[in-house]
Amino acid sequence: MEALKTIQPDLLTLSQDQFNCLVPYFTVFAGTCLSILLSVWGAIKAKWPVFLVASLTCLVAMVNSLVLIQGTSQSLFNGMMVSDSYSHFFNLIFLGSALFTIFGSFRYLDEEKMQHPEYYVLVLFAALGMMLMTSAQDLIVLFVALELMSLCVYVLVGFRRNDRKCNEAAMKYFILGSAASAVLLYGAALIYGATGSTEIHSVLKFVQDHPQSLNPIFGLGFSMVLFGFLFKVAAVPFHMWMPDVYEGAPVPVTGFMTTGLKAAAFGTFVRVLLAIGYGKGISSAIQSHLHDILWVSCALTMLVGNFIALTQVNLKRMLAYSSIAHTGYLLLGILSGTRSELGFAPGVMYILIYSAMNLGAFVILTLLSSEGDSKLNLHDLSGVARRHPWLSFAMSVFLLSMAGIPPTAGFAAKYLVFYSAIQANEIPLVVIGVLSSAVSVFYYLRVLVYMYMRDPVGSPPVLRVSLWSGLAIASMILITIEVGVLPEQMIDLAKRVVLSL
Repeated sequence: MEALKTIQPDLLTLSQDQFNCLVPYFTVFAGTCLSILLSVWGAIKAKWPVFLVASLTCLVAMVNSLVLIQGTSQSLFNGMMVSDSYSHFFNLIFLGSALFTIFGSFRYLDEEKMQHPEYYVLVLFAALGMMLMTSAQDLIVLFVALELMSLCVYVLVGFRRNDRKCNEAAMKYFILGSAASAVLLYGAALIYGATGSTEIHSVLKFVQDHPQSLNPIFGLGFSMVLFGFLFKVAAVPFHMWMPDVYEGAPVPVTGFMTTGLKAAAFGTFVRVLLAIGYGKGISSAIQSHLHDILWVSCALTMLVGNFIALTQVNLKRMLAYSSIAHTGYLLLGILSGTRSELGFAPGVMYILIYSAMNLGAFVILTLLSSEGDSKLNLHDLSGVARRHPWLSFAMSVFLLSMAGIPPTAGFAAKYLVFYSAIQANEIPLVVIGVLSSAVSVFYYLRVLVYMYMRDPVGSPPVLRVSLWSGLAIASMILITIEVGVLPEQMIDLAKRVVLSL
């Protein structure tokens, strides 16, 4: 009781600056609670009110995060959370992913006859979990935030309740995701046993003060935390769940997972690696061990993702393996981050660019899909450019950006990652990355061949592009082209964000 009396005032008392830093989190939580109340209020139809509240919640929280991104770092709740440029930069990615997922889902939910308000509530709660993950400075807070996000995504994956493939995907993801979370939590427990703390800066201080007294328990715990994160980002050899889950999940949910979920895992991964001492604090033996694990996983992820994507005819599975390949490029940015003059800035920039182009592609797939997410094979795209030239143009921009063709943002992001890796002397990985990226050009251009150079098959339905979906696609195109033509501002922003770490 005495301990609680001394801790409680520190936890509950917030200065004005600290309260201002928490406004985006309070906004999302308040918007989620309001959406729940509107969804159960029998006097109104919940469809439009919940959609508008969820959209406005994301917009207001994004504006707040944009204002705070230039601010100073603030430690919150006895050091268990932090508010800095890094966390607010990722908040923009999460909230943007949630907003455009909501926009792209509105008509889709109507057509699939599953327009339930809890869909928007789950998206908001998942976004809140992502925001808390990249702000966490304590391994227990990190685990709670991870589970808040994961549980919402499990339900979203199985949201089409009468579809057996959807149910199978949700069950696979739940079982394997729970196992990965358990591994991560046990790793955190081992780190606590070795250092006496779960607060990551205290762990770093212990590592720096007692470099010779670290026992194998710390290395094992750190490795288990590493494996938990590698599963969440679907790095080889922890990738096998991803294609099945992506294919079975509703298309907008797949887009949300491949952007927000991956960005949250990578953003948190970088913070934990740096905070625990990767590259500056841990012993050379542990450092070498972790580097070898990441090196092998990075090489295999780039190769496996791109080569298996060559064999896919279903667009969701193709983009799933493509996402695995992009995970390899992100791992390359992490590997070179501690030894390059650019630091982790290329990796952070790559996460933003990847989120924009991938989310745009999945919004278009949402429009092209038929009932039950059918009609998403390559031959179903035959002649789409003749009927929907603007949608085909948008899809071309996103696919060319994923392939790294200039002057798109994907080219600028890949160039910076490879340049950073060359500075870090990761030459073999750069060679693997460039060759595997060249392989990816084939399966991305193959989609364009079907859209522009094949005759239509059968009598395809006429697509109706809603205002919300059009707005989402236009925003993603603007980001993809603008950053590709003028990348300097985004590079400077990424550098400032990483410096706040």
